[in-house]
Amino acid sequence: MDLVSPEVVGHHCRVGILALRLAEEAGLSGEAQADLALAGMVHDVGAFSLSDRLSALAFEASDQTHPEIGFRLLSGYPGFARAAGLVRAHHTPWNHGRELGNLLCLADRLDTLLPRRAGAPFDQDAVLARIRSGSGRMFNPAWVEAFESLASRDGFLRRTLRAPANAACLAVADGHNPELSGAEVAKISRLFSQIIDFRCRFTATHSRGVAATALALAREMNLDGDTRDLLEIASELHDLGKLGVPSEVIMKPGALDLAEMALMRSHAEYGFNALSGTPGMDAVTLLVGQHHERLDGKGYPNGVRASAIGLPSRILAVSDVFTALGEDRPYREGMAISRIVSVLEDMAREKALDPDVVSLVAARRADLDEARRQAQSQALADFERFAGGLAPLA
Repeated sequence: MDLVSPEVVGHHCRVGILALRLAEEAGLSGEAQADLALAGMVHDVGAFSLSDRLSALAFEASDQTHPEIGFRLLSGYPGFARAAGLVRAHHTPWNHGRELGNLLCLADRLDTLLPRRAGAPFDQDAVLARIRSGSGRMFNPAWVEAFESLASRDGFLRRTLRAPANAACLAVADGHNPELSGAEVAKISRLFSQIIDFRCRFTATHSRGVAATALALAREMNLDGDTRDLLEIASELHDLGKLGVPSEVIMKPGALDLAEMALMRSHAEYGFNALSGTPGMDAVTLLVGQHHERLDGKGYPNGVRASAIGLPSRILAVSDVFTALGEDRPYREGMAISRIVSVLEDMAREKALDPDVVSLVAARRADLDEARRQAQSQALADFERFAGGLAPLA
């Protein structure tokens, strides 16, 4: 989520750290600490555009739209239910109780007062004064007291400024930070596919369609369960890097210019970099980074050739093109299945896509198209349920 702009790099991680440390200082339970750390890392998940993210960085921000969107996105996923409630409240002023959402509000507002860039001037006394001014109005005085206790310790805020833009320093106790099974990772990957796709109605079902197509192809090829799990997770996350591409580029109703095309192409590398180093995700990361590589070496971001592209990456690449061609976009209507197959066959002849995978698509076109349509129909229903009652999305 921090890919959107240099202005927000590290913001979510720092808010997670601050929320965790404030919760520790306030003597909250380990469960509450873990919930606040998780909520801090995803608190602006409902801010889909750069302008939304930047406006949320204003200290007196009171917008309730993106907290509500974040709540709707998160609340349906196991492990996120309590964090979802905190996200919903993270722009809500104190209501004379001990609401944990208001502690998250304090952590978020505190980070907006910290310098956004390395080497920028930092006045700790001014930060303390600003937070104190909100005690009893914006913030629960108990949470402000916990902050003042932390800030009195040498270097606490300066160490927070230097916190890396990852979660390595979020020391949540193991009892409240369980390892995830493959099935649980798949569920979370679907959550992030919605974060990616729901920015625009034209892409709201894309990742689900790619996943359905890739899984259907994997079953036709009798690939093992681990490979099918890998393809499902990578399909849901393959466009993760598009969070770093401006919405106006993604939704442009005409052809992209050279600069815009370069921005769009950067998403494969952004996604690879975002996932790199995540424990247990090496194979997924490789597929995400390779989903626009081509067998002739003319793909991106690295121009690797056929010998470096494994079968799962080849399946994902074909599934991505197959799904994209069938979808309506701002600049064209979705193609009929016969035309989709023709385009894929042309790409296979040109050594861009794997000819064996494309041949299977041609042979099973009706079944694959039906699987894709069913998955995307369900994804569209999820989107409409999610968007109901909200201001129209782009």
